Amino acid sequence: MVTKIGANMKPTVSVIIPSKNCLSSLPRAIDSIWQQNIANIEVIIVDDGSTDGSWEWICQLCRKHNNLIALKLNNEGTSTARNHAVRVSSGTYIAFLDADKFWYEHKLQQQIKFMEENPQVGISFTNCELMNDKCEVTHDSFTNSDYFKQQAKRHNQDAFIVPKGAAAIFSQNIIGTSTVLVRRDLYLALDGFDHNIKLASDWDLWLKIALHTAVGCIKKPLAACLRKKTIMSHQVKQLKATEQVIKRYENKIKTIDPYAVRSAHAHLSESYAEYYRQVARPAQALACDIKALCEQPASRRFKNILTDLKLSMHMSEYDNGMNM
Repeated sequence: MVTKIGANMKPTVSVIIPSKNCLSSLPRAIDSIWQQNIANIEVIIVDDGSTDGSWEWICQLCRKHNNLIALKLNNEGTSTARNHAVRVSSGTYIAFLDADKFWYEHKLQQQIKFMEENPQVGISFTNCELMNDKCEVTHDSFTNSDYFKQQAKRHNQDAFIVPKGAAAIFSQNIIGTSTVLVRRDLYLALDGFDHNIKLASDWDLWLKIALHTAVGCIKKPLAACLRKKTIMSHQVKQLKATEQVIKRYENKIKTIDPYAVRSAHAHLSESYAEYYRQVARPAQALACDIKALCEQPASRRFKNILTDLKLSMHMSEYDNGMNM
């Protein structure tokens, strides 16, 4: 069942916000939209089965703003929620904003300007600042990406078209969903998010779009994200979903840039190694780190291997001590 509240309009951009029990952070996300200073804007909030009073708050907000639309779903998932909202929307561009994130001023303006000046670009994204639980900035999305750090230095402009965009995104997914602006017609033509790929449907969509259009990048962090601790069982599902996306696209990407395929596999192996270290399985971590190093040599991977060896020795000494 979909409940719609609010008035229709013909905006430049439609902002899509899926929300489930996010009443504590949703107001800040909404406020960051109004700070964009774009008059011709539409906001669509999808409440997906909240039990914290979110729906009542959203309905009250709709009565104050005639450019805000509310949709009510029943635990259908983030991908389905976003797809519903885009079909209802009427903007030329679609921007995504998660209820627990927020934008900095002029985020949309910079992206719209860049995409209008470069009509071959169908999707763009920005850098994003990551915060700890004290709302202190710890690093940004590009920190752990050698490729995008190099590209940012190589381009003097604040925004640039990403060379071999699909391959770059496949190499390592650093695109935060809340940083993306995409042409609505392109999104609909490619059927939006695939709800069958849980936990990696965003990466899947960026790749699907990037294979059909040029990709734009804004170097500055124009969004903020509060980092949350990942539950171990959730982390395994995330890794499996990443594998699923890699298998889906690696043959196509190989024709564009074989190095990107090796890089994607290296990052996946590195992520598995990190998981195994967290659950105190250094031998499995070592195997994954060696695999990552073979796929794509990097100094940090040598360090990870040394860490795995030390942990393995400590585990062995502990086991021997227990058996004495």
